[in-house]
Amino acid sequence: MEAENDIEARKFVELSGQHLLGLKDVGGGQFRRQSKKAFNLPVFNQQLLSLLEAGQTVVDSIEVLGKNDKRGQYRATFDTLLHALREGNQLSEAMAKLPSTFPSLYVAMVKSSETTGSIKASIKRFMQYQSQVNEIRNKLVAAATYPAILLGVGFLVVSFLMFYVLPRFSAIYEDTMSSQAAKHGFVQWWGKLVREHTLSLLSVLVILVSAVLIIATHPKTRAWLANKVLQTPWIGERVWLLQLARMYRTMGMLLKSGVSVIAAMTMTKASLPVQMHENMESAIRDVSEGKPFSESFSTHGLSTEIAQRLLVAGESSGNLDEMMERIADFYDQETSIWIDTAGRFIEPVLMVSIGLIIGLIVLMLYSPIFELANIA
Repeated sequence: MEAENDIEARKFVELSGQHLLGLKDVGGGQFRRQSKKAFNLPVFNQQLLSLLEAGQTVVDSIEVLGKNDKRGQYRATFDTLLHALREGNQLSEAMAKLPSTFPSLYVAMVKSSETTGSIKASIKRFMQYQSQVNEIRNKLVAAATYPAILLGVGFLVVSFLMFYVLPRFSAIYEDTMSSQAAKHGFVQWWGKLVREHTLSLLSVLVILVSAVLIIATHPKTRAWLANKVLQTPWIGERVWLLQLARMYRTMGMLLKSGVSVIAAMTMTKASLPVQMHENMESAIRDVSEGKPFSESFSTHGLSTEIAQRLLVAGESSGNLDEMMERIADFYDQETSIWIDTAGRFIEPVLMVSIGLIIGLIVLMLYSPIFELANIA
């Protein structure tokens, strides 16, 4: 069972009609968490919105969605929501009982809309927010897919040449060349090493690749890499703009839903990388002390010149939420252009680099043939 904490796990068991004998945190790490299919929040929102627009009540809508879950994968989630709603809780309070399923931003939006009766508008707004965030994320994934394939294929080709082709070439050279000449050269040395210690070298290669993957996926390593990337002069600026776009879009969505400025900033900080928390905390402190929003963000490096002008205009006109969404759109447009430009530059560089490496190996394979021709 996957749950945020032991309290949520106990609720799942109780609402499923079973009796809890014991509870133990088995963990399992990142791979176990990924193996279980997560709750599809976008589909849930779309179906819930359709039922609400058709005139169904919130309780009836959740009940219908629960019955449509034929496989029972999310039975505990729907049962928890129904149980809380039938006890008289609001929808936001029912969702708050499932923090691993419903994000705090979503719960806050639903809670603010319940006072005005605009739950449908709140769900639409969150769906639009998810769509805009996923759009730039999909562009990043698409831009990184082809380079990743190039690196993977290049690694396999180089490994095949080094562990299969090169040892067989070296064996042929040792048979045809004189004993003194066969002892020299990288091809002869590496080929003999691979032939005598094939399993050991393959085991070392597998261990190294596994260690790199484990270290690269570790949270501390990812945080360290994120810090290094942000410190890079050119790439770091673009990554910072990407995070600023996410920050402004999140706050704009919350402010438009009726959440207060301080509460919106606090919830936005929780969704940002750790590297931005200190800047955001300082900005929250300044705003709570009465300083203008635009001045606080500019002081702590959370805005650019264009964002600063739009924030000042939003403060004077009273439509700060709209201006924040415009800033996020501007940053996303800049990021999209940068992604396309970087992709056009990185792909040929990778192809040339892999080609040079493979060419160097092929040259090493044929260099003994040139020596044999000279000897002949």
